[in-house]
Amino acid sequence: MKKILITGVFGTGKTTLINMIENRLKTINKNVKVISEVARECPFKLNHEQNAFSTSWLIMRQMENELKYANENYDFIIYDRGLPDIIAHTKIVLKNDNNDLLFYKKLEDLGKVSLDNFDYIFLSKRSDKYIIQEDGIRVDDVDYQKSLEYIHVKYLRNTGKHFISLDEDNESRLNQILGIIC
Repeated sequence: MKKILITGVFGTGKTTLINMIENRLKTINKNVKVISEVARECPFKLNHEQNAFSTSWLIMRQMENELKYANENYDFIIYDRGLPDIIAHTKIVLKNDNNDLLFYKKLEDLGKVSLDNFDYIFLSKRSDKYIIQEDGIRVDDVDYQKSLEYIHVKYLRNTGKHFISLDEDNESRLNQILGIIC
């Protein structure tokens, strides 16, 4: 079984891309499981209003998803976002007090361990080609998106884990990913 993480800030075409990958893999008779982003299930405030409580909920739900299917019989499990996404959002809303800084440090460490569980990590970067569609989770704020991406990429680089930045166009991304995983 290959575990794939598609990570990146909101509004970068990740979910559409994941659906394309899933469909293509199924046409070649691969058994595929897609794990949706946990933010869509979160009963607490997110984005600019995210706090340690909502972050903790997201982390626990994400970790549950990463462990839940570990022994299942799939050829591929594709994760729509992961701990790096949660970490970037957390960094933006933190206060500079000791408790928040300790919480963030522990979260960074957990994120690094989590990344060890993936066979492939693909980064979907923002582009002006992708218009942010507000939907109750996403916020139409390009500056916020850019700030998150800066933190997100910096975090991934600091982990020392191998990740692959994706092309801008989803069809190119699809071919790029399939060329690596198949």
